[in-house]
This record gives sequence, C-alpha cells and structure tokens, in this order.
Amino acid sequence: MIGEGENAPAFAEHWASQLGASVDSLERLRGGINNRVFRCGDGNQHWVIKGYAPAQPGQRDRMQAEVDFLRFAAQAAPGFTPALIEADPERRCVVLEHLEGETFPEGVPPSEREVGEAVEFFRQLNAEPRLAQESIQLDAAEGFLSLREHLGNVRQRLQGMGCDHLEAALRPQAETMLQQLHTVLAHTEESTHRLIDQGMVPDAIAPEARCVSPSDFGFHNAIRTAAGIRFIDFEFAGWDDPAKATLDFNLQPRVPVAKVGSPLLAAWPLEQRQAILSRCQPLRPILRLKWLCILLAVLQPARLEQMLIVMPEEESDVLIQKRLVKARHYLG
Repeated sequence: MIGEGENAPAFAEHWASQLGASVDSLERLRGGINNRVFRCGDGNQHWVIKGYAPAQPGQRDRMQAEVDFLRFAAQAAPGFTPALIEADPERRCVVLEHLEGETFPEGVPPSEREVGEAVEFFRQLNAEPRLAQESIQLDAAEGFLSLREHLGNVRQRLQGMGCDHLEAALRPQAETMLQQLHTVLAHTEESTHRLIDQGMVPDAIAPEARCVSPSDFGFHNAIRTAAGIRFIDFEFAGWDDPAKATLDFNLQPRVPVAKVGSPLLAAWPLEQRQAILSRCQPLRPILRLKWLCILLAVLQPARLEQMLIVMPEEESDVLIQKRLVKARHYLG
C-alpha cells in the first residue's frame, strides 16, 4: 500500500494500531504539498490519518486551523464535512472519517444542485456568528483586509519566480508569460491605487465585517458521496474578507463554477450583497492574478521541488509544460 521503499511515518502507524487496523493496510493518498495523508482499515471500516508539518513560530498553524474549523462546522453546518475523530497535537496529526465517493473531474463544472449545496454550506457557516467567534481563532491564510496587501502578496509571488531552472525549450514561453503577468500587475496596481486615492473604493474592510471561510473553497476540495457533497481540506480556513471568499469560489481554476457572477453571493442576506459585490469589483483582477501565480508556482524552484516530491509520477518538464498551458488558458 505504501510506495516501494517507503515506510509509513510513525504517526500513521501509531493511529492505525490505535484504530485496530493493520499497519499493512496503510495507503498513502495524494495530499497537499505541506501534509501527508493516509487511509487505513480493513473490510468496510476505513479512516483517514492526516499529518501536518511542525508549526513554525510566527506562522499560522495549519493543524489548528483545520481542527477549529471541523469542530465548528460539525455544530454550525453538520453533514457537510468529514467527522473529526481524533486530534493528536503531540504527533501533529488528525484522524478523520473516511468518505466513500468520488472526486470531481478537473475542468468539468458541477451541477446546479451541487453548487446549491456549496452555497448552503457557506450560508450555514455564517449563520451562527456568536458560535463562530467562540470557535474560530485564526484568520484565513492570506486573509488580508486591505487591497494593497493583496497586491503586495501578488508582487511577492511574482518576484519569487524565474526561468533559470527550466529546460532551454521551456524558457521562451515561460519568460513571455512572466512578462505578461508583470505588465498586468503594473496596470492593476495603478488602477487600484487610483480608485483608493480618489475615494471611490475603501482600501480595507473592518475586522468585524469578516466572515468564516473554508478558504480554498470549491469543488476541487469536494467529494460526491451517496449522502451528498462533502467538503475537505481546511488548513487555510479562518476569518476572511467576504468578497475574497466569494471570488475565490469562482476563480479557482481546477473545477470551474460560473463564468459570470458568483453563486456564493446567494449565501448572504440581501442587505449585505451590494457591499460585497462592490468590493468584488476592485478585488477580482488582483485575485485572478494570484490564481495565475498559484498555477505558475512551478516557476519557483523550491516550490517545484516540493511539488515533485508529492507527485513522484510527474516529470519536471512535463509538469511545467502542463502548468504553462493551463496558465495561458486561464489568462485568456
């Protein structure tokens, strides 16, 4: 079940034994770059064991974010997430309910009914503000309150990219893509600063205007089950700008939702929608650039190395070519 020459980590072996499952049943699942995910169990009973990297001083704790969110969602929006069975801070891992179902195919939009389920999940998460205040301790990852902060984040991502580590055949198209992104960013910075300086849009929202967001929310992090859609992966969850949450639901490129508008606006009471929509207008081009940077993370040498570790079946130049094609499609 584990790859050839690979041993299961101690946290996975410990919890497989605690759950009464054979250690030999441990099977590595594809997780994120920053965690390791295993399935274990025998017969009809299975569990998921997810391990996290050590918490770094001064950085948000991904494990805490996911544990807080899962506990909150179990009360505020039951039935939309896997059950949290155990949280083990000593071993930096959690044990989760294993969901039987299928992932959404990349590039294929979900049905209207499935989108409606996602909207209802988000609505329920934000229908209990007092419980949320008691339960959610962390801001969402990159949950900036300021448009200028979002622009700075995109600028920082672009500055970390280069082409020196690429095969010679890939460099011309990568260099052209980076030049395009720098040009678009310069125009976006200019227009955003002008809107702020002329008082046409506020730079920041007040902290009390934030919402609870799963973050990285979409059908790329969802499973079709017999009981309905279940959402997974909440390491980035926390308090966020409602406009950012609304836009990211559309802008994530793996499983598109809608080309125009955002279905997630329907999760908000009518009196709040106009304010969120007004903020979406200046924020959308910034976040669209950010998603392009995420697609092109292969142009950051250290990030590419991390990606290849968790995707050993991928050849470096093939992965880079795939991402360049996706980025061109997304940009268009």
